[in-house]
Amino acid sequence: MRMTLELGGLLLAVQAFVASAQNCPSIHVFGARETTVAPGYGSAGALVQQIQSAYPGTTSEAITYPACGGGASCGGIPYGVSARQGTAAVASAVNNFNQRCPNTQLVLVGYSQGGQIMDNAFCGGGDTSAGITDPSIPISSAAQAQIKAAIFLGDPRYRYGQAYGVGTCRASGFAARPAGFTCPNASKVQLYCDSQDPYCCNGNDANHHQQYVSIYGSQAMSFIRARLNASGGGGTQPPAPTSTSGGGGGGGTCSSLWGQCGGNGWSGPTCCSSGRCNKVNDWYSQCVN
Repeated sequence: MRMTLELGGLLLAVQAFVASAQNCPSIHVFGARETTVAPGYGSAGALVQQIQSAYPGTTSEAITYPACGGGASCGGIPYGVSARQGTAAVASAVNNFNQRCPNTQLVLVGYSQGGQIMDNAFCGGGDTSAGITDPSIPISSAAQAQIKAAIFLGDPRYRYGQAYGVGTCRASGFAARPAGFTCPNASKVQLYCDSQDPYCCNGNDANHHQQYVSIYGSQAMSFIRARLNASGGGGTQPPAPTSTSGGGGGGGTCSSLWGQCGGNGWSGPTCCSSGRCNKVNDWYSQCVN
């Protein structure tokens, strides 16, 4: 009788595992909102929706964390405490999902403080502004392998010169990475920051900080598509857009002014719909006037 019960329990466990595996999507997106925004995706949501539209069947979840900067509307939690809790929340959510669905491809989309906590969790290195002294990457190696693309928008950890930095900023954010820091997962990351931004750069236009999806959404999608294609996944791939401008290379629509148009590992457009393609470094070329 005892053996029968044990075998029955084992069968139920196997059935549950198979059912869980069958319910795992091909792609799952994690989104993290910016400071003081109500729970959900915040400004990251528009890009999350673009990914889901491009890859039907893709699932998503918002990171649950304070997203606070000390204001009363979010409980008065100091920014550093919020960022520290958020970093742990990203690692926990990603690791837990990967344990349930080890073959699902993962994409990270973080906006502002949401970008910072994803940056911390995926690149490690510690974060003195958040009181994180452990430099190790809290996301497991198995989950890191399944993260195919990470998009950080207006991330205050930005420092000019990072191989994965995109945009017009030539300075640093208020929680910038130390000079010489290299993200171990740099090939999977794009961090967007423009010179007007007062949080990831030293500008004075807070409104611009909210415009990254509208400015760089197509470019971010090209990067995500390329990363998913490179891993051989993503299900049925959406067709590449047809070119709307003359010029060479790359396939698809030419990059807009200030967009990326080249660099090692870049698989997007190598022409510019406006301006010219200027080489910034071996990893990044940008359309400029």
